[in-house]
Amino acid sequence: MALFTSIYAPQNSSQVFGQDLAVSQLKDFITNYKSQKFRAALLYGPIGVGKTSSVYALAKELKYDILEINSSDLRNEENIKSFLSAALGQQSLFFTPKIVLIDEIDNISGTKDRGCLPTLLKAIEKSIFPVVLTANDPFDSKFKSLRNACLNIEFHKLQYKSVAHALQWVCEQEGIKFEEKAVNTLARQVDGDLRGALIDLQICSGDKNFTIEKVNTLSDRKRTESITNALMIIFKSSSVEVALPVLDDVDVDMDELFFWMDENLPKEYLTAQVLARAYEHLARADVFYGRIKRQQHWRFLVYVSNLLSAGISSAKDEKNPEFVKYTPTMRILRMWQAKMKNAKKKEIAAKLAAVTHTSEKVAREQVPYFQAMFRKAVSGEMVTELIKELDLNDEEVDWLRK
Repeated sequence: MALFTSIYAPQNSSQVFGQDLAVSQLKDFITNYKSQKFRAALLYGPIGVGKTSSVYALAKELKYDILEINSSDLRNEENIKSFLSAALGQQSLFFTPKIVLIDEIDNISGTKDRGCLPTLLKAIEKSIFPVVLTANDPFDSKFKSLRNACLNIEFHKLQYKSVAHALQWVCEQEGIKFEEKAVNTLARQVDGDLRGALIDLQICSGDKNFTIEKVNTLSDRKRTESITNALMIIFKSSSVEVALPVLDDVDVDMDELFFWMDENLPKEYLTAQVLARAYEHLARADVFYGRIKRQQHWRFLVYVSNLLSAGISSAKDEKNPEFVKYTPTMRILRMWQAKMKNAKKKEIAAKLAAVTHTSEKVAREQVPYFQAMFRKAVSGEMVTELIKELDLNDEEVDWLRK
């Protein structure tokens, strides 16, 4: 079953909810591109308010081809020079007008991707086609030159009434019986994110009934919590096409995403064969991610996302019909606790090294002996002298005694 976000994506500018001014500005930029002052338009605003879908809707309405480039393709200077030069300079097949869309431009970092933005700006200046960039927050100082070189078009946060109207319309199209209170409550919870609202509606209306009780099971939609919705689609979906894009807008650190997958896979995939296939995809994704971190090969990012979404989704023979509550892993907490414990040991070793004129490495090897001394002589004179000599604070003393 396809996602509501795909089924009800706007097909023309009039179907874009609540962004009339922004869409009209974008339409004028595209249709009058040759006479425009700027060679690119920068669409900015919160997640899920219609930036990318507006570009696709206008492309269909105006009969333009569209070439989308994700910011992960722009992770180094060579990629931009080779790919963008061709994309921005070549005519489309059958001479159809073309829009070049560069999505999520604010994902380019200032240090790891040094040189990308200046090269991108040079490529845009030579473009013979409208270039449209999207960003959630382009107001970092590193994007100043890019903002100045683009027509800035704001897509504002949607009012809850606009979201509620869209949800009610989708319910009517899908034959979903809904409670008005449920629609209004969900519209307020998503805080302007229409895409998130449609995903929540689809999750809560599988039986063609949408009630306030189901809405109450959803937490306020925070970006870090959307991982549970993404996992549900990946694990429960019967179509890899549905699972493929669900991680695109999940604002969770990639390392944490691997932990979420590892923690919850055994809860959903209950047979050894299915679980083995799923972990094979997870392991392959980890290999690619390791190469990204070690060698900055950002072109592998698309493989990581595909393996974690469509790959793991395709591993199952059939979906688990039981409801599964997804939980974050405790491994992060344990890692933090170990780090705190090790940090305290390092602090004590540093003080010991300074007093004994040895290296911190040698001092760390002596810490277990001090722990034994503190445990056996809690109030002894020797311990009191050591506390004074090493200038130990109460937390360090407690750590040695435990």
